[in-house]
Amino acid sequence: MRKELAPEWALLGLLTQKPMHGYELHRYFTDPSALGQVWYLGLSQMYKLLKGLEKQGYVEVNVELQDSYPARKVYHITPAGRAAFLQWMEEPVNNTRLIRVEFLAKLFLAQLLGTEMVERVIGTQLEACQAQLARLQEKATPADWDLGTGERDLTFEHLVFSFRRGQIQAVIDWLKYCRSRWAGRWLGG
Repeated sequence: MRKELAPEWALLGLLTQKPMHGYELHRYFTDPSALGQVWYLGLSQMYKLLKGLEKQGYVEVNVELQDSYPARKVYHITPAGRAAFLQWMEEPVNNTRLIRVEFLAKLFLAQLLGTEMVERVIGTQLEACQAQLARLQEKATPADWDLGTGERDLTFEHLVFSFRRGQIQAVIDWLKYCRSRWAGRWLGG
């Protein structure tokens, strides 16, 4: 399974809470107060992913009979699935573009796992972004840093550097905001 931008991780995270049937899982991806804000997952795509997770040994399926409805499949996370999910949660998102989806999904799932996990997820991501900014600044040339009014400021390289630096700094500032707000318990922990 891919490590980045794979909704399978979110499915595993939801199943850490309790066993669920497909429609129950899917609601998290359509509810605007849950993962639906950051990740769309179609019902048929979700069932395909669940089948893949079952083949990998990360989930097991039980069939529940219902009186006046067709039987339904209930998905349970396995110990191997839980271990893989927790390892994914501990790894920072390495691409700034993926913060909007993957990190926000991790943050949503972390709050389901409690205060310690939220603090770890935010802290790990903050450290990774600070290291990314430091690496970018180490590679910078004098033209990248020239913020005066000279013509060198208008080079494409300077504009790209300035954009990347600003983007990473914005994420760092936002993560610090999240951490300070989490300390105030705004995520419902």
